Parts: sequence; structure tokens; C-alpha cells
Amino acid sequence: METLQIEFKTIEEFNVISDVFSQAITGELIGMANFALLTETIDDPHEKMEAVEHANSERMHAEGFMAYAKKTGLKVNINMHGEYWGNVHKQFLSYAQKNDFIACLIIQEVILESFAISMYTDVGNALGGEAGKLFLSIAEEEKEHLEHSSHLLQAELKKDATAFIKKFEEVHFSCMTILAQFSATTDLRGHCGVCNGDCMKGSLHHIGLNIINLRGNALALYAQALDNIGIPGEKSIVWIAQLPA
Repeated sequence: METLQIEFKTIEEFNVISDVFSQAITGELIGMANFALLTETIDDPHEKMEAVEHANSERMHAEGFMAYAKKTGLKVNINMHGEYWGNVHKQFLSYAQKNDFIACLIIQEVILESFAISMYTDVGNALGGEAGKLFLSIAEEEKEHLEHSSHLLQAELKKDATAFIKKFEEVHFSCMTILAQFSATTDLRGHCGVCNGDCMKGSLHHIGLNIINLRGNALALYAQALDNIGIPGEKSIVWIAQLPA
């Protein structure tokens, strides 16, 4: 594939866009790996095939980001074992090993997809052009995963609300805490291992973004997702308020 000569306004803009693509690609590959593991927790053949289809969807998203990065000469760093992405995957793996389909569904299709949809939308609107369209189109596709999980989790809530809410709370604090640390104004667990140099959060202003708004929008969408599933507001508000900032 030929490299497309795009003239970035500054080296700072080039660097932060490279880091944004690095995070997006790594996140999609984590999603692919999660959905692949999810198939092992599912007995229903139709849901099993759905998980395989979603894994392939995440793979295609990663390939789309990688193709754009390659043709524009972005400096991409992919690290699925980084401090945040790696630990999110470990949390997912721990539930997959227990064949806990519901917990896996909450992590991948509610927590991670809420962040992806919101942040991809914000990044897409900020970048504009071909890169912006790519982020916005993938955000739209991720919405299907979130909607799919909502119906399944609503049914699970109706079976035993007390047990379901207890499980959701546990998963929230085991996984969303990592994303909250990742999206804080400074990396609370140290460098992510994905950004090429220093944390990109201090450079987002070069593309018209800031981490406070990105995080706020993502948490707002997550809160809406919990509401759609049927988690009582008095529970979800407290859960989100207790996250590290």
C-alpha cells in the first residue's frame, strides 16, 4: 500500500494522532480477543455464532485503523499487554475461565463499548476528513454491540434482580476502575505502554480535545447504558461517583 502524503500542521499533531490510532487499534484487538474467549462461555449456538461475528467485526475495525495509519505514515505502537489494556483483558479472562458469560458480556459489550462509542464519536468529530469518518463509522457499528447486550442483560435482570445487580457491581469495580484510572487527567497506574512517548492526554489540545470532556462523555454514555439495562439510578450514580478520578 502506498503511503499517502498528508501534511500535518505540527509534529505535535502528528504525534497525538499516532497515539490516538495506537490506542484505538490496541483496544479493537483486545475486543477481538475478548469476543473470541466469550465463545467458550456460551452454550446457545446462535449466541456463540454471534460472538464469533463480533470478534471478526473487531478485527475488521482494527484492520481499518491500521490501514489508514499505514497509508498516512502514522507512528503506531500496538501493545496488548500494556498497563491498562492488558489488565482489562486479564479481568475478562478471569471471568471467561469461570464460564461467566454475563460478566464477560458486561465487560466487553457495556463497559468497553460505551467508552469506544463515546470516544470514537468525539475523536471523529474533532479530526474530520477521512480519519474522522473512519472513527464515526466504527462508532456506529459498536452501537450494535451495546444494543445487543442490553436486551440480553435486561432479561437476566428480570430473572433475579438482586443477584444480577450484585454481579454488575462487582464487574463494574473490577473493570471500570481500570478504565477510570486510564482516563483520569494523569495515568494513575503509570504509563499505558501504548503511547509512543509521554502520555498523549497532555497533548490532546493539539487536535481540539481534552481528557476531561472525553472521560465525562464516556461515563455519561455508560450511565445511560446502565439505565437502559435497568440498573437503578441510585445504584449506578454511586458506583460511578466512587471511580478514581
